[in-house]
Amino acid sequence: MRILTIGLALATLGVGCGGGNSTPDAGDPCATLATTFNAALDRALVDHPNNGGWILAVDARALGVSFRGASGAGVAADGTLRIASVTKTFVAAAILRLSERGDVALADPVAAAVPAPYPDLLAGDGYDVAAMTVAHLLTHDAGLYDYAQDAAYQAAVQADPSRTWTREDQVRWAIDHGDPLAAPGETFAYSDTGYVLLGAILETRTSASIGAALRDLLGLDGLGLLATWQEGVEPVPADAPPRAPQRYGGFPVEQIDASIDLWGGGGLVSNADDLVGFYRALFAGNVVAAASLSTMTTVPAPNVDAGAAMGLFRVEVDGVACWGNNGFWGITVLACPDFEVVIAGMD
Repeated sequence: MRILTIGLALATLGVGCGGGNSTPDAGDPCATLATTFNAALDRALVDHPNNGGWILAVDARALGVSFRGASGAGVAADGTLRIASVTKTFVAAAILRLSERGDVALADPVAAAVPAPYPDLLAGDGYDVAAMTVAHLLTHDAGLYDYAQDAAYQAAVQADPSRTWTREDQVRWAIDHGDPLAAPGETFAYSDTGYVLLGAILETRTSASIGAALRDLLGLDGLGLLATWQEGVEPVPADAPPRAPQRYGGFPVEQIDASIDLWGGGGLVSNADDLVGFYRALFAGNVVAAASLSTMTTVPAPNVDAGAAMGLFRVEVDGVACWGNNGFWGITVLACPDFEVVIAGMD
């Protein structure tokens, strides 16, 4: 996303300014910063007319840089959207919280950790559920076929966008339309299938819905994330800002049933401020313990080229490690702890 690149570049320049996209006095460096951000938002809208709009949040607290802006009809900087795969960061952190509590171990085999009927379904398709672990699910090296990237699945969604999908529907789709891609731990293969299985672990080990499990394990309310919830699973928070329009190829995303991407691979609705807040809290040690964060940001050998860790992807900026994730509908979050920069972009 060009907006995200511009945001990161400017936020690391050391220009001090706060107050969002207000209009400082002429000649103030903040005016140039805000003008550049807003121009990038406007340019993105022109270049991508099928998108409903664009949102950008830049938070470089140590530099005094703070910007919130949006472009597009009816799009506000605090608008809420489906964040798709950025949900995986939350799910991975929640599994690590379960591990901290002793409710699951990352080395546990899928055969024991994942509830029925999934281990038997996977084993019936040739997967080695005794060798496949919770950690493999988290780092996308379990060798699982991804239902979400299957062309037939995407066609089925387009043909009937109002269909309600269950977790079992999606796992069975992966089994019926693909075979094991590799032995566990052998190669990187991005897979929503693995994360819907992690969602099943969360629900089983907490005896709660996935939305309630994430809220409790991660302390979302205590972090002040009042615009983040599991769509269709939790009620919309009373003070949540309005939904911003999202489109996919010109089609309104809200007309696609949320269950297509709900059970762990995606499913959260949030806004730029909450995403910045969550990533900042995560890397400040306010979500998981320091040892868990170290585990979460460890890239296993098969994943080095992709930079895939647990719910996060490593990106280097000027030789410094940054961490983030992307969501299918055009959501990107990037945190650079050494720069003390967090950026969230949405289109």
